[in-house]
Amino acid sequence: MDSELLYRLKEGDRDAFNTVYWRYSPKVYNTVLYLLNDADLAEDVVQELFLTIWEKRGNILPELNFEAYISTIARNLAYKYVEEALHRNLPVEEIRDAKLVSSSEEDAIEADSLREYIFNVISSFPEMRRKVFIMSRFENLSHAEIAKRLSLSERTVEAHIYQALKELRKVLGNKAVAFILIYLSL
Repeated sequence: MDSELLYRLKEGDRDAFNTVYWRYSPKVYNTVLYLLNDADLAEDVVQELFLTIWEKRGNILPELNFEAYISTIARNLAYKYVEEALHRNLPVEEIRDAKLVSSSEEDAIEADSLREYIFNVISSFPEMRRKVFIMSRFENLSHAEIAKRLSLSERTVEAHIYQALKELRKVLGNKAVAFILIYLSL
């Protein structure tokens, strides 16, 4: 990892954060998916991890192994989800409802504004893509459940979700990470 990029991240550079996010989020996701065996929870952990990195960016030591640092955080967050599930005597899947909630009114207003913008973008999707995306992200249905309800193959469901996320990233530009972090944390 380029230590200059980490120094920029440490200083609050959002472009550096975006670069770090897109470089490491797939690997973190795969690691957490392996540990939890739940795609939705893995996505939640990835979002929580990068939110933590942004909030604690001042503690980053660019000269140390950043990949080991985020791998450790990812494992700890995954274990935290499992521990919470065991403590509450719930299936791990139900812990995803224990999301981070913004405590400041300003953040809530910004999140509402961003949510409204995102809903406008989603409403412009072709009908089937919109249905699939809403069922996946807002109703928390698995790919298999969506496929069954809509009489589609799971591959088609995955393709619709992929295209929807791709379109959101294209339309939102640098706001894509903010969308992921703010929306999924509410």
